[in-house]
Amino acid sequence: MATKISTELLIMILNNVQSTQDLYSSFLVNRFWCKVTVPILWELPLGQECCTDDKKLRKKALCIRTYISCMNTHTRTLLTQNGLDLSSSPPQTTFDYPSFTHKFIVNNLVNFISKYLPQIIDPDQDNCNIGDETYEEIVINKSRILFSEICKLIIDHCTYLDSFEMTGAKCFSRNFLDYGDLIGSIFKLSGASKVFKKLESFTSTIENNEQIYPLYESLKLICDNILNMDLKLDLYFQVQLLAELISAQKRLENLSIGAKYYQDYNSIFRAIISQKETLKCLRLNFLIFHHFERKSSPIGRFTSLQELYIEDCHGLHKWNCLSLAAAFTQLSSFHFIYTYKGYPQKFIVKILETANENLRNIRLSLYDTIPFDIFSAILNYCTNITELTLLNLSSEQVIAIFNNNFNELRNFSFDCGMERIDADKLLCQMAKNVPESLETIEIRMNYYNPWIFSADDLRKFFEGWCRKGREGNKKIIVKRSEQLRRSRFKLSDEHFKVIKEYGLKSLYLMN
Repeated sequence: MATKISTELLIMILNNVQSTQDLYSSFLVNRFWCKVTVPILWELPLGQECCTDDKKLRKKALCIRTYISCMNTHTRTLLTQNGLDLSSSPPQTTFDYPSFTHKFIVNNLVNFISKYLPQIIDPDQDNCNIGDETYEEIVINKSRILFSEICKLIIDHCTYLDSFEMTGAKCFSRNFLDYGDLIGSIFKLSGASKVFKKLESFTSTIENNEQIYPLYESLKLICDNILNMDLKLDLYFQVQLLAELISAQKRLENLSIGAKYYQDYNSIFRAIISQKETLKCLRLNFLIFHHFERKSSPIGRFTSLQELYIEDCHGLHKWNCLSLAAAFTQLSSFHFIYTYKGYPQKFIVKILETANENLRNIRLSLYDTIPFDIFSAILNYCTNITELTLLNLSSEQVIAIFNNNFNELRNFSFDCGMERIDADKLLCQMAKNVPESLETIEIRMNYYNPWIFSADDLRKFFEGWCRKGREGNKKIIVKRSEQLRRSRFKLSDEHFKVIKEYGLKSLYLMN
C-alpha cells in the first residue's frame, strides 16, 4: 500500500516549487493535493512581483474575477449600482480565496484592476449616467471603488499579512495617480490591526503624500516585529514617522533606506542606532550626514551587522561619523559607492580597520581613483577577503593585490579607470603571483582603456593561473562597455583557442 505523504511535508515541497504551472498541475492530482496547493497558489497573485508582459498580466488579472465572486451580497450590489457587470463572477466559490492572502503588493492589485475593469464595465449604464463626467473619470471612479472593496475583502477574510509593499505612483496606472487616500484608509477598516500585527516585511517607496501618513502612524503602534524594511524618505514629516516606525521594532534585521531631498536625517540615524543589536544588513542611499550628532553616551557596537552598503551618502567625512564607523565590528560584507569628489577616506579606513579580518566581501567604487590610505587598509587589515571588487585601480595596485598573499581570495573584479596601461605587461606580472584560491577574474574595460593584449600573453597568464595545483573550475569575465563592443579590441579566434586550451570559461557582459 502506498504511503500517504503528510500535509506538513507536502506544504514544504510545494512551497519550494518554482513553476506556477507545476503548482497548477499539482492540484489536479487528487482532492488532498488540491486542498494543500490552492492556498499556496492564491498567496502568489498579490505577493509576487508582477510581470510586465501584457498577455501574462491580463491572465493574472483574472484573479479579480474570483475576488468579486467571494464578495457578499451587499458589496456585489454596490458594484452593480456603480455600473459593473458581475455576470462573469457568479457568487460563491469553492474556497475562501482572499483568506490565503499573506503577502500584499499594492501595485499588483492596481495593475490587475486596470487590466480587468474594462471587461466588466456595463456600457448601457455608463451611457445613461455619464452626465457631465468624461469616460475617463468614470473609469477612475469605478477603479477606486473596486480597489477599496477588494481591500476590505482581504482584510475581512485573511488572518494575517506578513508582507506589505507599496511603491511610487510612477509604477501605477493613470487611474490611480491620486491613490494615497485609498492606501491611507486601510487601517480604518475593521480588523486591520489584527491582520497587520504579524507583519514581517514592509516596503514603502511612495513619494510624499499626506493621505498615507495615517498608515505610518498606525503601523508604528501595531507592528513591532518587522524583520525587513525598504524605505524611501521624502519630506520631513514622513521622515519623522518612518524613524519612529524603525525605532519601534524589536527584531529588525534588514533595513534599506533611500532619500530624495537634502534635509535633516538625525531622527533616522538615531533610529538606526536603536537597532544596533539586531540589524544584520543595512543599506543607505543618498542620505546626508552633515547634521549627524553623536549623543554624549557612546554609540556602542552593532553586534549583528554583517552587511553594509553605502551609496552616495554625504557628510561622512565629519569627525563625529568616525564613531559610527568604529561601531561596525562584525562586518563581513562592505560596499561603498561614491560618484563625487571628496569621498570620506577616514570613514572608509576606519570601517576596514574595525571589521578587519571579519571582512570577506569588499566592493569599492570611488570617484577617479582609490587613494593610498584606503588601498593600504585593504592590504593590511582584510587578509581573509574572498570577494574583492575595486574600480579605478592603477596597474601598480592590481599587481599589489596579486602580491599580497590573499590566500582565500576567490573572485576579483577590477578596472584601471582612465589609466592607459600596457595590458600585455600587466598580464605577465599578474601571472607571477596568482592566488591559488582565485576562481574568477573579471576585467572591466571601457572605451578609453580597452585592454588590448595578445593571445601569447594571455597564454602566459593562464600558465601562471592554472599551473600544477591550481586546476579547477576557473572563469575569466571580460566586461565591456557598449561603445567598446562596437569597435576596437575584440577577442580573436586565437584568444578563444587559448581559453579553450586551458579549460576556462569566457563570458562577455555589457556594463
